[in-house]
Amino acid sequence: MQIDTLIKNADLFTMRGAGVGYVDEGAIAILNGTIQEVGNTSDLEQKYDAQEVIDASGKMVLPGFVDCHIHTYWGALRGVGQDTRGWMHKGVGPFRLYLDNEKQYIGSKMNILEGLAAGTTTFGDYSPAINKIAGFYSELGARARLTCHVREVPDVLHELEEDDLYPFDKKIGQETLNENLKLIENWHGAHDNRITALLGPQGPDFLSEELLEKVNKISEEKNVGIHMHVAQAARETKQMQKRYGMRSIEFLEKRGFLNERLIAVHLSEATKEEMELLAKSGASMILCSGAKAIIAGEVPLTVPFIEAGGVVGLGSDQCSGNNCNQMINEMKLTTLFNKIKYTNPEILPAWKVLRMATIEGAQALGIGHQTGSIEKGKKADIVFIDLNKKTMQPVMKTPMRNHVPNLVYSARGNEVEQVMVDGKTLYKNNEYLTVDEEKIMYDLKKASSEIMEKITPEHFAISKNATYMKASQL
Repeated sequence: MQIDTLIKNADLFTMRGAGVGYVDEGAIAILNGTIQEVGNTSDLEQKYDAQEVIDASGKMVLPGFVDCHIHTYWGALRGVGQDTRGWMHKGVGPFRLYLDNEKQYIGSKMNILEGLAAGTTTFGDYSPAINKIAGFYSELGARARLTCHVREVPDVLHELEEDDLYPFDKKIGQETLNENLKLIENWHGAHDNRITALLGPQGPDFLSEELLEKVNKISEEKNVGIHMHVAQAARETKQMQKRYGMRSIEFLEKRGFLNERLIAVHLSEATKEEMELLAKSGASMILCSGAKAIIAGEVPLTVPFIEAGGVVGLGSDQCSGNNCNQMINEMKLTTLFNKIKYTNPEILPAWKVLRMATIEGAQALGIGHQTGSIEKGKKADIVFIDLNKKTMQPVMKTPMRNHVPNLVYSARGNEVEQVMVDGKTLYKNNEYLTVDEEKIMYDLKKASSEIMEKITPEHFAISKNATYMKASQL
């Protein structure tokens, strides 16, 4: 049979079944961007005649990583807002004022390139001006599950104290909802479902009850999922209790949000009982370990959600909080933080967080039927890891395999040699094959410089950001 591509001689990790689905001397047959068959090299070589043959000797081959929650638009502000309390209100507030749509777009492109080079093939991007960013995903060739910020709170958080009740502006709410509806109309299902859309109410504290109910109704009518920050911080709980007299998850349950269409991000403030309720409702959870640690000094509960039967994916969040949009980093932080939290070295082992970054992440985003594992009928989203890198050495196969622990605990991201989406190579040997990296990085540096030229010590005095005031004197 004639096919487009045959990958052979791989140390193949398919994520099929309940574990990592290892195949020694593995092979993958690809036709029209779809996986035709997975098996041993000797078997598939006899069955298929391929236009392109990729010899993956000395490579760990696995499904592309799924970054379930990433705000790429913060890219132009990497490195600001850390090491301070009140990250959203006081940390990034002064900088956010100058992050216009064009600079958001420029920063997004850089962040997406960073993720792709480290093995991310699916981006759960949650950004304003998302329709323009969708065009870049189209050009690049990556898989994207896109969400627009729907909110009624104006950009005044830097002026508020953390206990102040957020003001709502109905005009902003309608404008952002319209942007989200435009995203669904223009991009949902584009490129044979490589680009899809979700509804993105920013959080139950950022929308009025009226607008939240409107979003939920649209979700049901259009059968489009809801990607929302839920119980993400103490400030959200305060807002909800002040405004409605109840916590976020109880509020959402009473209004019919707890079902399989809900993708709940963070859950840092959720109790064990609330997490169990969410998991049993069919909602999925997205965990952003790096961002929550840096922004809030927290390790969100994860194990109760998993034990209740819930599906958890991983997200890198934003690079002005987390600083690093790489899923290898998220896997390592997730397993380490939970081992420390539970004082149990056996909890969330490396193979489990690898599943969270691949098949379970895809399931959490509602696209597990399409990607996340290497098996017949799924899209050929594939990553090649160079096992000759020092961080992956030595390679052991018997009496035990050490590929997965080395990937999770030792790798840094530069071990990724090649990245394919829909069977097409987008990145290979440190080179992007579909976009101009040099131009993107030039624009990014220029945009960041323009923002910083507008920032003065007075901005920090207004935001009461003592940490940065001290840092500026070092």
